[in-house]
Amino acid sequence: MKKISFTLLFLVCAIGFATAQSKDVAKMLKVPDTYNRSSVTLLVLDFPGDYHYNSVRNNLKTLVFSDKYYNNNLNFITLNSPYERSYIGTNKADLILKSLKEKRVANEIVAKWYSMDSQGKMSLDLVHSRGMFNATDEAFLEAKTTKRGNAQLEDFGNRLIDMSYVVVADFYDIKSMEEAKVKDSRGWQANVQTYLYKIDFNEEIRNKIYDNWIFDEDTPEVKDSKRAALAKIEIPLVFVTTSMNTASESVSTKTTSIPLVGSKKPKTDDELMAKMIQDAYNEILYNLEMKVEDFKVITSINGVNPIRAKIGKKEGIKTDYRFFAYEYVYDEKSNLTTQKLRGVIRSTPKIADNVQVATGKSPTTEFYQTCGRRLQNGYLLQQRNDFGGELSAGYEIGEIGGIYGRLDLRMGRYVGVKALFLYIEGGYESKAYNTVTFKFTRYGGGLAKGLQLTRNSELRPYVGLGLEETKNASQIKQSTLYFKGGANLGINIKHNVQLIGGVGYYMTGDTKDENDVSYGDWDAVYDGRSGMSILAGIRIGF
Repeated sequence: MKKISFTLLFLVCAIGFATAQSKDVAKMLKVPDTYNRSSVTLLVLDFPGDYHYNSVRNNLKTLVFSDKYYNNNLNFITLNSPYERSYIGTNKADLILKSLKEKRVANEIVAKWYSMDSQGKMSLDLVHSRGMFNATDEAFLEAKTTKRGNAQLEDFGNRLIDMSYVVVADFYDIKSMEEAKVKDSRGWQANVQTYLYKIDFNEEIRNKIYDNWIFDEDTPEVKDSKRAALAKIEIPLVFVTTSMNTASESVSTKTTSIPLVGSKKPKTDDELMAKMIQDAYNEILYNLEMKVEDFKVITSINGVNPIRAKIGKKEGIKTDYRFFAYEYVYDEKSNLTTQKLRGVIRSTPKIADNVQVATGKSPTTEFYQTCGRRLQNGYLLQQRNDFGGELSAGYEIGEIGGIYGRLDLRMGRYVGVKALFLYIEGGYESKAYNTVTFKFTRYGGGLAKGLQLTRNSELRPYVGLGLEETKNASQIKQSTLYFKGGANLGINIKHNVQLIGGVGYYMTGDTKDENDVSYGDWDAVYDGRSGMSILAGIRIGF
């Protein structure tokens, strides 16, 4: 009874948590109608005395930057840390901001936008070209109907300067796998603290720059005066947010006598470090996209059956990225138009290669729907990244049963396969055999593949391996390996909550104790402990 009560309590808490999340979605600020591409300048805090830091610094040159953001990197990528590694104060973001201002990073970035040379002479070529690249097909077609034509598209560039961001990354606790005591593995792991800042390119600053624009016909005295005025301009930089994530990259050091056909040469330590840095950079941006509105792609549905939109590699889209779909609804009583959440979709591997200036005929990315009503052309889409995790809790009934929990991790953005999950599971059951009560604990993992049956239901077949253990009547620990296959059906309650029911089949093996002594088949030692189980529970996505 206690087990069932615990499970019910968990389910009630889970529903409450998920409902609160849905209310947060309903209360959020109005989603903007348009999306403008942000630019990112990456800087890495320099700690020359840190163990392994030189390896980080030396491998920054291999970093591949995201297509989603304009690359505003400067002629330096490291920033001397304004504090020692041992510093434990809570004002690190402020100290970094002070250092950025002293180094005039914001001025350097704006100078890059305007292609400013050593004499203070500027050009609008980059601003205009980025404005053209940022423009959507809709903006392109609209511009064709106006007298200004491409000049209107080029003007978009001026809006983009105010969307310039600085990402400062701090790699710390850098360890080799050997130092981290990870067996049979070679590579690296690290923690990464990220600080995000934004340039405040307001109208006052913009006017100061334009008032001191240097022209060829200016006299030497006027040019000198303008250069002096430009040098005095202090472009504001403001702190936005911070985030933390971990990164690791490794290869197995286990040897095998079986030659692998087509096997590649093992990666060097430097190559593993470079890959870890690349993965960390990708995760930094993904996490920031959850928090920063300017980083969330906004577009509209361009077609249905299947759902399509004119975004793709240009916006950094990867498989299983999540988008919310909104409809504009007119309220006669209030005489206002509001946005209503109508569905949730995710990108398929069919991602458009649209890294080009809009022509009015941009290719489209295909999506599949995971929640909501039937969507229509023109509905507004906003990128809403999630961690890709789903936590399930429930109760199994059958030959093997009891309290059950499982964590599914969505792998689409890493491997390019939609609705592919890596899962880990655990369970507990207390069961009597011949008047003796045994406590069984099991845990395992495997792969699952989601199959969307309808907009609001999904079948998820899975296969995996695990270990079940208990103590016999003599208090000797015994265990067995098991193979499990089955499928769970999920039905939506909310966009991130599902009721689940499923059927699984456990195939257990030999019984061994802690001294590797064999006792025969598990389901012979513990009568019938192998076979079908039925699951009921709830699943929450986050």
